Amino acid sequence: MHIDDVRSMQQRFNKRFDKFGRTAKTLDWDKGKQEIRFEILTSQYSFEGKSVIDVGCGFGDLIPTLKEKASNFKYMGIDIVDVFIEEAQGLYTDSNYSFVVADFIEHDFVETFDYCIASGVFNYRLKQDNYDFIFDAMHKAWDICRDGFAFDFLSDKVDYEIDHAFHSSPCKILEFAYSLSKNVILRNDYMPFEFSLFMFKDDSFAQEDTLFTTYKLKNTTNNKSIKSFL
Repeated sequence: MHIDDVRSMQQRFNKRFDKFGRTAKTLDWDKGKQEIRFEILTSQYSFEGKSVIDVGCGFGDLIPTLKEKASNFKYMGIDIVDVFIEEAQGLYTDSNYSFVVADFIEHDFVETFDYCIASGVFNYRLKQDNYDFIFDAMHKAWDICRDGFAFDFLSDKVDYEIDHAFHSSPCKILEFAYSLSKNVILRNDYMPFEFSLFMFKDDSFAQEDTLFTTYKLKNTTNNKSIKSFL
């Protein structure tokens, strides 16, 4: 992210924290839908025994949702706002959880992760080109993750656009996603003006059945239904 945008975001959220404290409203989630977004973003992957990096983690609020999905996982939260990280470190002290104050795209990670999740990170109009920022983040997530990533976006398929917000084109996001993998899900079935993108690094399939390997593994308990397609 451009340094001017980093400073602008830090100023914005420090002011909101001073005003609203450790609440979802500080993070601009003022309609009570944060849990719905987390439920959607974690809907396509199995997190048991996996590692997750949460981009723009805020107060680490994704952790309770992950705990509902898995009993054993490693989590790293990264955010550019230091007060968010300080609060998160006080809330979540398990040795499997870690937090870092840094710019996700610029940070030099010494480890890789199974999954990357980002919620609300791409919703703000920037001084730099927003699509450049989005595509850089997708590239970074692709490079440091073994299995895939899930990002959510405000959609440009709206009745009106918020002045300070960036509304992404699902078509542009999907087109870029296909440059990385054929195994992609775009969900726009939970809120009319938002969507989520799910990427799978494994887009292998067998010529004899043309089913993704990940799909067959996910549906091993439903082999009868798979065979019916063959």
